[in-house]
Amino acid sequence: MNPTLKLVLHAGVSATTPESRARAIILCNTIALIAVTLSSVFLVYYAMNGWGTNDSIILFAIVVMSSIPLLNFLGMTNISRFLLPLVLPVTSIAILMLVRFQQPERFTYIRSPGIFCVVLTTAVIPVLIFSTREKRLMFSCLAINFILFASLDVLLRYYSVLHAVPTVNQYITANLSMLITYALLVGSVMSLKEITDEYELKNAQLIQNLNKKNDEFAQANQELHELNKNIETQNEEIQAQSEELIQSQDSLILANRQIERQNLKLEQQNELLSKSLDEKSKDLLLTNQQLVAHNNELQQFSYTISHNLRGPVASMLGLINIYHHANTEEEGKQILTLLQQSTESLETVIRDLNKIIDIRNDKFSIFEEFSLDQELNLIKKTLNPFIRGNEAEIDSHFEIDRIISVKAYINSILYNLISNAIQYRSFDRKPQVRISSRTVNGHLLLEVSDNGLGIDLSKFSGEMFKLYKRFHTHTQGKGLGLYLVKQQVEKLNGQIEIDSKPDEGSTFRIRLPLKTEIR
Repeated sequence: MNPTLKLVLHAGVSATTPESRARAIILCNTIALIAVTLSSVFLVYYAMNGWGTNDSIILFAIVVMSSIPLLNFLGMTNISRFLLPLVLPVTSIAILMLVRFQQPERFTYIRSPGIFCVVLTTAVIPVLIFSTREKRLMFSCLAINFILFASLDVLLRYYSVLHAVPTVNQYITANLSMLITYALLVGSVMSLKEITDEYELKNAQLIQNLNKKNDEFAQANQELHELNKNIETQNEEIQAQSEELIQSQDSLILANRQIERQNLKLEQQNELLSKSLDEKSKDLLLTNQQLVAHNNELQQFSYTISHNLRGPVASMLGLINIYHHANTEEEGKQILTLLQQSTESLETVIRDLNKIIDIRNDKFSIFEEFSLDQELNLIKKTLNPFIRGNEAEIDSHFEIDRIISVKAYINSILYNLISNAIQYRSFDRKPQVRISSRTVNGHLLLEVSDNGLGIDLSKFSGEMFKLYKRFHTHTQGKGLGLYLVKQQVEKLNGQIEIDSKPDEGSTFRIRLPLKTEIR
């Protein structure tokens, strides 16, 4: 195709234009170009007999139809497609009727088949250039075309020597076959359009499904390629092991010769044994230190148990004693309510202590592979009323999403840090929590940052992760969350640190060993 012609026909079509819309625009430009060519032939023919009014009308129609590609190029595709099917019938009727309007007595009532053919032919253009999803524009064009078609016989009869509007019987007798032909032609083309658009939609869906399948096949091929590479690597390892076996056999042959040298090595072994005993002594010393630390921790734990159980129990005993001396039934009910609250407080303390015991006993120390993003979504669902009630924003960026660790610990760590970030929020701004993961020096680094109240580390840095330590008293809390986080991080052989400034927020950094396989 000629490049210039292709440029004109594709005016208004870009790489992002949907395929069905692009097809309609190209067809619109094509019909306009054909109509301009044929109209130009008529113009030359009429102009040979001298320039007249009809020539001016045809020239005007040529100019309008020539502007169709320009309108499409400017993005006014609906206007161009609306004009195209109306220019030809309006022009033809104008040429036929203009002289009749001025001097109707010169003309007899004669039905010109040519004008009916033009209007009838152009009736299918809206169906061709509009899709079934653009029915408003399509039916608007069809309605105007039908009005022109239906009123043509009335105009021919009125602007003639008869100079009268036909009766209903006269109109039906003269135009019934033409109206049936009009309805048959438009209805058939519209049915074809419906079927074509339906199959086009199905084809688009099939193509989309096919592309999806191709992507899946490509991914499967990639996985197969990786599997083949792994098999090749394993074969190389097997070959290397075979070579090592051969070398081992050679070593057995030389073993007898090495027996004579064992006596010399015995002295060296004695020295190594002495060094090993020294190392064992160091290990025993380290173990003893760990036992002392564990004993101190148990003493602190027992003190905590005694301290936290004593309060609710003392409260319950006091309330029971007061209940026996209650004067009225109302006082008794109030005392029972307070007694229930003390009982619930005792239950909370026992449940918290059970959590600590579970961590100490490694009750959940099962390593498995899981997704950080999925765990975060579960936490969001659990905290959803808390998050929505405080209009909190939680964003995540996981460079490392799938990890191998104890899922219950990671879930608990993130849950406690996120819930603390929202609970100890600043009332001057909306709570914002950022969670991220990445690798640093072969370790997994988890970061949880917030814009909350922050903590004065110059005062509390030594008490950050101790049991039942609280740093903000204006909200409810037990001082257990950060202690559990540290215990779980240490169970995962990790480290936790905090950067925090009052009224700016806090950032918790957790470094964990990056495991590559489940053991």
